[in-house]
Amino acid sequence: MMRWKLRQYLDKNELSAYALTKAADLAPNTVYALARGDQRRLDLEVLDKVLTGLEKLTGESVDVADLLERDRVAAAPDKLTAAGVPYTGDPETDWWLDNQPDILERIRKLEAGESKLIPWEQVKAEQRAKRGL
Repeated sequence: MMRWKLRQYLDKNELSAYALTKAADLAPNTVYALARGDQRRLDLEVLDKVLTGLEKLTGESVDVADLLERDRVAAAPDKLTAAGVPYTGDPETDWWLDNQPDILERIRKLEAGESKLIPWEQVKAEQRAKRGL
């Protein structure tokens, strides 16, 4: 995952995000989001304006590598579900993977024909028969 280093660059060069909004001709919300690292999508036009604005303010050449870095820790899966696979982001799927860790093995067996599904009506009938109803 890529991570913005704009805040560090601004601090190192004693610049404010507000000054960059003026020099880069960008909306304050855009620059502040970049400085906080909240921006997840890279817009090349915005990046070019940020680089140009910083060059105006510092009088120095600014490269993309000065503002972006690859976060190798975040690029790896942070946490695994109880089933041993990364979280999907879908709450229902993640719940099943956490609460039924053998679910993937059960699906594999079902697909391989090693097990079968029992209709719910049959399960209910068997339960009633056990209770003598």
